[in-house]
Amino acid sequence: MTRYCIVGAGAIGSTIGGYLSRAGEDITLIDTWADHVNTMVSNGLTVTAVEEQFTTPIKALHLGNANTIKEKFDVIFISVKSYDTIWATHFALNYLRPEGFLVSAQNGINDDIIGNISGFGRIVGCVVTLGAGLYNPGNVEHTSVGNRLAFTIGEPHGIITTRAKNLAKALEAVGTTNTTTNLWGQRWAKLAVNCMANPMCALTGITSSESRSNPEVADKGIRIGREVVMTAKQLGIQVEAINNIPADSYERSTHPEVLEEIKSELAAGAGGSGAGLPSMLQDVKKNRRTEIEYLNGYTSRKAQEVGVETPLCNSITELIRKVERKELDPDINNLKLLDGPK
Repeated sequence: MTRYCIVGAGAIGSTIGGYLSRAGEDITLIDTWADHVNTMVSNGLTVTAVEEQFTTPIKALHLGNANTIKEKFDVIFISVKSYDTIWATHFALNYLRPEGFLVSAQNGINDDIIGNISGFGRIVGCVVTLGAGLYNPGNVEHTSVGNRLAFTIGEPHGIITTRAKNLAKALEAVGTTNTTTNLWGQRWAKLAVNCMANPMCALTGITSSESRSNPEVADKGIRIGREVVMTAKQLGIQVEAINNIPADSYERSTHPEVLEEIKSELAAGAGGSGAGLPSMLQDVKKNRRTEIEYLNGYTSRKAQEVGVETPLCNSITELIRKVERKELDPDINNLKLLDGPK
């Protein structure tokens, strides 16, 4: 049996762990939140989804107790915040079998960071598109509707390998999982979604669903999406569909009719994102550092390398920094502070 481990049992890590455990997989969760780990050890992990709720026994360890692990793992998910990727990768490699591999199940594009540490032959990409929240120890909320795509699995070199197919098959226990020959295009599509929704919700305090259905918020988000797509295009990346809308539509969103068409499609699909809060707004509410530097900030830095202007990504990155410093509270009126061309 394949031995799985998840380093970072936050909302996504706990969701993956809960479903895999229920499916009978050999999985261990490692995390720094003592109450969460203790609750899972004592009472199991409860997953509260849109359609059901279940509790499953699960192996969980405090980070400091990982030295009790006797047998190494075949697959280790890195599911920490992007700013913790470097230490988490070095940590995970201590417990990975020589033939095993690491899986980035994170926001942001961290495959390069992990691959440069582990070697690119030891990584597989996992683009996460499910929604989840973790507010109480031992109880993770899976907020996506059941038929929504949960994961896309791909190799950095673009070949669909046996190990990628096997990982995708295992993750079907969590939700619908696809494989791809275009990991980087999928990564940038997810980056666009994150750059559009996460900071807009952290800035305004609204839910993921509301960010799609509110016309003014969607208008700003689409312009952010365009900046991401234009940056990726200059980097030579063919971006996959963003929220089921072709990436080139975002390129053409400077045309009013195209902009209105995208806004209508986003509003029509708003229900699929559920009623959950995106991770960045969760971080703000928990008084935690956000991943803004690895989302819109990352886009701005990459855009500068290839000569693309990103005024909205620049602006919202600075505004979220102010939110982090408590100089600004999430409020819908903050939209007027967001600069950028129409």
